[in-house]
Amino acid sequence: MAILKKVLKISLVYIFSFLALSFVSFSFILSTSEKIKNSRGTFSTLALKLSLPTVSKVSKNKNLDKVNTENYSVYLKSYSLKVKPKEEKSVEIKENIDYIDKILKKVPVYEFKHQENEETFSIKECLFGTSGIRCGNFFVNNQTKLNINFLEKLNENLDFKIQKNNDPQVLVMHTHTSESYMDKDRGFYYQNTEFHSTNNSRNVTLVGDAICKVLEKNEIKTIHDVTYHDVPMYTGSYKRSENTVKRLLEKNPSLKVVLDIHRDTIEYKDRKKIKPTVKIDGRKAAQVMIISGCNTDGSLDYPNWEENLKFSLKLQREIETLYPGLVRALLFTHARYNQHLTKGSTLIEVGTDANTLEEAVYSGILVGEALSRLLNRL
Repeated sequence: MAILKKVLKISLVYIFSFLALSFVSFSFILSTSEKIKNSRGTFSTLALKLSLPTVSKVSKNKNLDKVNTENYSVYLKSYSLKVKPKEEKSVEIKENIDYIDKILKKVPVYEFKHQENEETFSIKECLFGTSGIRCGNFFVNNQTKLNINFLEKLNENLDFKIQKNNDPQVLVMHTHTSESYMDKDRGFYYQNTEFHSTNNSRNVTLVGDAICKVLEKNEIKTIHDVTYHDVPMYTGSYKRSENTVKRLLEKNPSLKVVLDIHRDTIEYKDRKKIKPTVKIDGRKAAQVMIISGCNTDGSLDYPNWEENLKFSLKLQREIETLYPGLVRALLFTHARYNQHLTKGSTLIEVGTDANTLEEAVYSGILVGEALSRLLNRL
């Protein structure tokens, strides 16, 4: 009898252990499946590294800002891309609705020519995830080895103020002036689609126009220079645009801010393109990326990069405060991009070549409004 009781006791211990182990295993499987479900639609960063085109490396020649290549700004090593959710929370714009409509109605409607049965490639609409170093309400993608306290820099005062008079305060220009956009939001593009154009009603100059209109509406005098620096030759664009900016600064010493407006290119496996968008007040807007350069090792003649960084950080915060989700992480990297010419220079990538012109112009309006509010508070 004693032996039977002992056997029963051991059996109960085994049964209890088995049930406990089963419960733990079931919980683990359930938790893992939930994580997998929540991560659907997220690109693998490693997969992007393997499938995206090679990123240009910064030149060590102090006379050059960077290696000349169209895909220079595809810095995805520390980004995660998330497929756009089906349901989006729209941000309401409480004022200037009529003014925005007025500008957008003037955006030209056109259609690229294509051959019958021409091959097509898909466009994936995405939101850039929040990654990098958190700085207040936004993130910084630090591509350097510098240990920067970005929040501290953000809160420092700028070294300039704008004046409300007839003298120009802001210069908007384009180093890669011929960069253009999609004609329609169709989810694919044709094989022979041209993403560069000298037609100013189709390229990035129209985005510059939108920024300037908003600045002028807010009583900030601007100059919009539409000189082509990348036509007929892409190589040497930054040297040519440097000469343009120097000439305009000499002629207009009142200029405080220089914006170099671009559009990005993000391509991955099998020629698929990425279209970063966000909905603002029910309209699709092209996400924008601010790029601020610096001199990490003394190889660049760029002594005032910290002043430009402060300006870029403040503009990033202003845009994100007014229009959450419009900005990608600010890119901080070892390069000049002609930002050494003033203490209020920055480069802004407005969308990619997979965004439509209307989406990019809409973003230009929003950037102009954010910049106006920032400058008017100085």
